[in-house]
Amino acid sequence: MTRLRMVLQETVCLFAVLALLLVPAGPASAFTVGEEKELGEKLLSLVRREFHLLDDPDITQYVNGLGREILTIAGPQFFDYHFFVINNREFNAFAAPSGLIFLHSGLIDITETEGELVSVMAHEVGHAASRHYADRLNKSKVVSAGTTALALAGLAMGAGPLGQALMTGSLAAGTTMQLQFSRQDEEEADRLAFTWMLADHRDPSEMLGMLQKMRKITRYRQGKIPPYLLTHPEPENRYSYIEDRILQEPLPKAFKPADDFAFQRIKYRLLTQTKEPQDLLPLLLNKARNADNKNLEGIMVHYGLSQVYLINREYDRAQAELALVMQRYPDRAMLLADLGVLQLESGQPERALETINQAVKRDPSNAYALFHQAIALQQAGKSAKALAIFEQLLTSQPDYSRLHYRIGQIKSAQGDKAAGHYHLGVYHWYEGDVKTARFHLKEAMRDQPEGSAIKRQAKELLDTIDRLEKMS
Repeated sequence: MTRLRMVLQETVCLFAVLALLLVPAGPASAFTVGEEKELGEKLLSLVRREFHLLDDPDITQYVNGLGREILTIAGPQFFDYHFFVINNREFNAFAAPSGLIFLHSGLIDITETEGELVSVMAHEVGHAASRHYADRLNKSKVVSAGTTALALAGLAMGAGPLGQALMTGSLAAGTTMQLQFSRQDEEEADRLAFTWMLADHRDPSEMLGMLQKMRKITRYRQGKIPPYLLTHPEPENRYSYIEDRILQEPLPKAFKPADDFAFQRIKYRLLTQTKEPQDLLPLLLNKARNADNKNLEGIMVHYGLSQVYLINREYDRAQAELALVMQRYPDRAMLLADLGVLQLESGQPERALETINQAVKRDPSNAYALFHQAIALQQAGKSAKALAIFEQLLTSQPDYSRLHYRIGQIKSAQGDKAAGHYHLGVYHWYEGDVKTARFHLKEAMRDQPEGSAIKRQAKELLDTIDRLEKMS
């Protein structure tokens, strides 16, 4: 049996059972907040197993920082929101149950400014805050629950082999029509996004830029509609609505100055993690030849080149390209962190630690710098200091698998076998290796007294794994 067929069968079973358990059975029932949280937990476990989340500390901190910016303005919510980037070239974003927002790397690649990205994120938050997902599930009871689940899975997963296979079965029954956001849903999400962007002093015309891209994609695909537009239909109507709002709304004379440095950096970080270096390098070299180094977009091409050369272990070239960017932006702590990572990768741990320490001094909240500062300390034999930093990062990035791996390593080396096994168990669970996760979690519980924190945490995670696995 091929890997794809195995994944497909597991996914079909999981979503069919989820729908049978959680989709309302009749007019008297409603999809509750508690049920939505449970469905979201199950969906996230599946996504972790079958997809590659791009969750390096800088990427996670950046997208969740933008998300918090929106949520601070939106006000109290039903859920704790989490924003994820999936390694997938498809133009797609998805507001999953219980405040889980997934952005495909292909969508971010198409965006040109941070404002355009924020407009998509705000729109998805608008759907989640309005609980349109629950409303769609309530209304989908006119078709079979299993078919509904297949359509949801396919739309969420995009146009890869698995997503297309799932959608093929569901589209035949017309289920996707049941799952599309209605024109009213889209208008409400756009209205909320427009309002939030204004309140954040961002230019809402950035929404038009993204809607223009959606229109072009629809035309170029020649009938092969991307997953995003299957659930977010009628970009023409949405464009007209936002255009009318801009004409009618008393807009400020000026918005807060755009600073797309962090956005451009993250775009190149994602590009170099999602495309093959041999394909990306000639494109960037050609772009660099025609770029104007006096503007942001032109100089950041050299940042992209530095990351490609780093992957290829051409450290001198990587440093030369990064130096061009640092000359243009000498005060950016993140570039110091990038230089330190480059030095760490090239076998200069002491020099790397000195550089990263400077980055942390400039920006003590920089999770990317802190993570690599701890790695440099660990390599220098200062495991206790490294552990303190790793544990500090857990408060802001508890779902980062490699963070748990590093803590597990150090705890085990220090003789705290139970804590070591627990964190290694969390690491393997987040990496989708259920069998190894169970092994480490059971070892964490072995010989631990009743009431110990590690035993309780390990048991709670084991119970969660068992509960979710029964659904697959």
